[in-house]
Amino acid sequence: MTSQDAETHHRTIKKRLSRALTLPIVLLSVVLLSSTVPQGVESFVVWRIGVAAEDAGGSAMRAFAALQHERDLSVREGIPTAELGAARVTSDRTTTELVRTLDSLTDYAPEPIAVKTEQLKKQLAELPQRRLLAQGPLNRRATVEYFNATIDTGIDLFDTQSRLAHDIQVTQDGITATELLRASDLMRRAAMLGGSAVDSGRFEAGEHHAFAEQVFTYRSRISSESAHAAPEVQRQYRALTASPAWQRLTAVEDRLVADGANGSHAFPPEQQRAWHDDVTTVGRDLNELALAQSDHAITLGMTQAYSKFVWTILVVLVALAAVALCWWYSWRNIGLAEQVLQRLARLRDAVRHRTHDLLPPILARAREGKEVDVDDELGELDFGRDEIGEVADAMEVSQRATIDATIKEAGTHAAFRSAIAAIASGQQTLIQQAIVLIDAAEHDEQDPAKLRRLLQVDSTVTRLRRKIENLRVLAGDRPGRRWRDPVPLSKLVQSAIGETEHYTRINVRAVPPLAVKGPAVTDTIRVLAELMDNATRFSPPNSPVLVRVDRTTGDRVLVEIEDRGLGMPAADRERINETLSAPPDFTANSVQDDVRLGMVVVSRLAQRRGIEVALHPGEGSGIRASVVLPADLITSPAQPRQGADRQGVESTVRIRRKPRRTSTSVEPESTGGLPQRRRGTTLARLTSSTAADDPEPPSDEPRRSGSAAFMNQIQRARSQQEGRS
Repeated sequence: MTSQDAETHHRTIKKRLSRALTLPIVLLSVVLLSSTVPQGVESFVVWRIGVAAEDAGGSAMRAFAALQHERDLSVREGIPTAELGAARVTSDRTTTELVRTLDSLTDYAPEPIAVKTEQLKKQLAELPQRRLLAQGPLNRRATVEYFNATIDTGIDLFDTQSRLAHDIQVTQDGITATELLRASDLMRRAAMLGGSAVDSGRFEAGEHHAFAEQVFTYRSRISSESAHAAPEVQRQYRALTASPAWQRLTAVEDRLVADGANGSHAFPPEQQRAWHDDVTTVGRDLNELALAQSDHAITLGMTQAYSKFVWTILVVLVALAAVALCWWYSWRNIGLAEQVLQRLARLRDAVRHRTHDLLPPILARAREGKEVDVDDELGELDFGRDEIGEVADAMEVSQRATIDATIKEAGTHAAFRSAIAAIASGQQTLIQQAIVLIDAAEHDEQDPAKLRRLLQVDSTVTRLRRKIENLRVLAGDRPGRRWRDPVPLSKLVQSAIGETEHYTRINVRAVPPLAVKGPAVTDTIRVLAELMDNATRFSPPNSPVLVRVDRTTGDRVLVEIEDRGLGMPAADRERINETLSAPPDFTANSVQDDVRLGMVVVSRLAQRRGIEVALHPGEGSGIRASVVLPADLITSPAQPRQGADRQGVESTVRIRRKPRRTSTSVEPESTGGLPQRRRGTTLARLTSSTAADDPEPPSDEPRRSGSAAFMNQIQRARSQQEGRS
């Protein structure tokens, strides 16, 4: 493929993916957002408002009529109790139905309607208490005001609902129905005042003026609103004004207005009953007039809502058709997208195979210093010359650079560890020779002061040997000292104590009569010695360090080393515990901090032998280190073999000599149950020998002296350092 073909292929992939993914999304978004969503929301709102009005209209009219009738009877004199009770039963039934209807509409009603609904429900809930107070003229007036306020709230609710319609004609028809309902209630209020005058023959103070004003208002409002009502409502209004009940009612109202406030309004009982019957008839007709107008507005709103809903369905169908067209157009290019995805998946799998399967063995061999052929073992990532191929080439370059750097670093680390191991091995040989010389000097020294200084040098060299062995452990090498036979646990603990600087501060509790198997003795001593050394160095100079050794479940042994130092922060303790559980690689960064170096050594040795090591807060302010020796390292103490060479217990045990008989002895300070050191017995012999408690067997071999003896001793120590017993 030429460069021009590659560029053409590059443009083709880019354009096809753009058309296959971008165009359908853009078309789908434009169609749905610009047409479907606004139309759907508007039609849903209009339809829900129409449903709400249709559900609440009939029950509201029945409730208002019942409340108006109960209000009229509550203020009239001489009303039979049974008649008033029946009216109250009707009011309770209709208002309960209205409240149930309003509850079903509260969840989706707009906020203004919800506020009016809650106010109306609250007022209706006060109806039983208001009935109990309807005694006496003042309480009757309060009762009338309560009924008036409740009915006004209901009318305001329908007025608010009408004004929220999304169509001007529906809103106007709803307002007309509301005004007709107000006029009907105003007629009933005027009839209450007029009925009082008809029954008693006079108006109370101020009632005549209110009566005349209400009569004029409701008549003019009905006349003006009916002109804007639906044709059917206008016919009902003309039939109402021509009815005998309307004629008689308006005639009596005109007479009451004309007679004035001080006139005589006495009516015979027959005319009184006719007046109240006409009021009931005209009030019912006016309510039906308002209900008819409300039904007209609701029907119109529902019709328009249905039309908008149908239009929305059509828009949705068109949108679906457009979406289907987009998907059909995209499907023509879906094969290319699938090919791209498959190639990307193959590239992903190839990179994962390299990272998880091929690279770890290569890097492991590189860390071991072995030769590796990266090109032959990894192969090449060949995925063409388009964008995916370019990505594969870039990943190839990046991964190869990382691999080469990692291999070089691993080789550097391997060389570094080898150099450290070689240097440590050479230093350990020199230290072993120094130990032999010190041993001989201690054996021949008679001056107590000089012997004490030699013992201090002996202790320092012993600790230096431990440091050098730590480097060999970190470098992956094994120390020269090895045991073949099990070593008693008590001797092992004493040996670890002897390799610390401040060994006199360490107190050991009773040690169980157990032994550690020979191959694990060296590593166990190193672990305990490092932890004991840390406990003595990071605690006050005169404070004791307590060592407890106990058996645990599963035949394991728990060794606890607790100091009285200042402790450490929880974050540092967690970090060190993480190091103890997962030792890091030995690099130049690993040996920057001596404390960290010791913990890395402990972690390496513990991981090698399955030993569990962790740091915990001590009982006081210090730190408690717990060491759990697994059951497979623990055994019973070995019985001394008859005629066995005790020098073979530890391959680096110093040459044992029979001390000179002298009356002068040097006994350094000893605490914590450590055996006392005597002239001619070095620190390493005291803390490493598995038979330190046994008396030194007499030697019949004459003691060698001179340079030949020293050279033999040095040669023997060197061979023992190399692992030959």
